[in-house]
Amino acid sequence: MQRATLTGIRIRSPSDARVIFHSVYLNILPMVTRRLDTEERSLISSGSVYVWEERGQHTELTGVGIERWTDGIRWGPSRVREGFLFYHEKPATQHLSHADGSFDPMRSVLIKQTYTVFVDTPRGQRKWHLIAYFTEETVHRLRSIDDIVQLNSVTVPSGLYKSARSAKGRPDHIFGQDSEGSAFAHLEYVPYAPPGTTQSPSPGPSTAAELPHNSLSSWTTPPQDHRRSPTSRPSSSLSNSSAPDPKILVPLSYLEEHPPPRRHPTDEKLLMMLTTRCFRERQNWLHGSSAPKHRPI
Repeated sequence: MQRATLTGIRIRSPSDARVIFHSVYLNILPMVTRRLDTEERSLISSGSVYVWEERGQHTELTGVGIERWTDGIRWGPSRVREGFLFYHEKPATQHLSHADGSFDPMRSVLIKQTYTVFVDTPRGQRKWHLIAYFTEETVHRLRSIDDIVQLNSVTVPSGLYKSARSAKGRPDHIFGQDSEGSAFAHLEYVPYAPPGTTQSPSPGPSTAAELPHNSLSSWTTPPQDHRRSPTSRPSSSLSNSSAPDPKILVPLSYLEEHPPPRRHPTDEKLLMMLTTRCFRERQNWLHGSSAPKHRPI
């Protein structure tokens, strides 16, 4: 039977993911080499981590690689956070047992966390994926790589694992190993409740919804505030000595993942009408017509 790469562990940051990737590279941990069968899927639980290689154009020669990951679970849309993609299990399937499809009202909603990198191997460049599963109720009770002797001393060579999201045009500088400081070393999962669902706080002294003090605290100010008024005063939560210089631009990746709120549909319509009208009047003016006359819409 094919087993998970790791069990009972949580992935806190891209740095953790790279350590696991490199442990697989060094044959300290096993790689999943084929799709999971029905029995193997039934073993998926909070803390299960799988590393697998995507089937590429040269896979036929080596016989290694999986074309697509399948776990038999229906997932909602993805949410992006710190280079990871998070998927929430759809309510329609969350109460079914993986083993026999029977009703299981006690099982919590699973969350799937994925991270993808390009790595140069002796067989050429390959695309590796990490899939981790957890629940909001258990994520803080899972171990980290610091608790595993075989992993806490693994040193990852700089630049060996490049985020696939960076290759798609998304800046990876805040996830890169060279620029990753203590503020990004232990980013934790912040739960997101899909529409129509409710969240219950996790047991313990702190809930899963609490954002750690060292996770992206420098960018808690909404990006639109920087664009609207570069000299605006920072909020009280950023008034301490560690607050960033308001003149520093927000990373492009943050703006891509946190777009400003949409305008009201009426405003959108009026702006579109105004833009179209101004364009037409300018075209007429450029072609020798009378100067544009501004009339109320």
